[in-house]
Amino acid sequence: MAEADVIGPDRHPKNLAYYTRAFRRQFFTRDGLIGDYNYGYLFKPNLPFMGVQNASPPFFGLNDKMPLLLAAILGLQHTLAMLAGIITPALILSGPGGVNLPADLQQYLVSTSLIVCGILSAIQITRFHIYGTP
Repeated sequence: MAEADVIGPDRHPKNLAYYTRAFRRQFFTRDGLIGDYNYGYLFKPNLPFMGVQNASPPFFGLNDKMPLLLAAILGLQHTLAMLAGIITPALILSGPGGVNLPADLQQYLVSTSLIVCGILSAIQITRFHIYGTP
């Protein structure tokens, strides 16, 4: 099997010229900023009375290039969904239905949950190996 036939990410060492071209392609071209993504699919609801759409959702693989606008929109969506899941349990457990803590301790608990989730997300993203685990 030839080296060009191998499927997967390119692991060859890169030089400064490669990264300069990649930066220019990503930030200064229409393909890098907007791409050919179907943004209508992203913003249109799929309701039963609107008719049948034969469009499948666009898919990006693990090492595929993504347009910056799409990455910003999906990142904002993920951040808003994540905040609800982080803040809500702290407010429910420390509110009148839970321990009934004062407002300053509730704020402290919400801040602590945000900080801890940020640190643990950074550990998970970097695949930091915890000693003694497989």
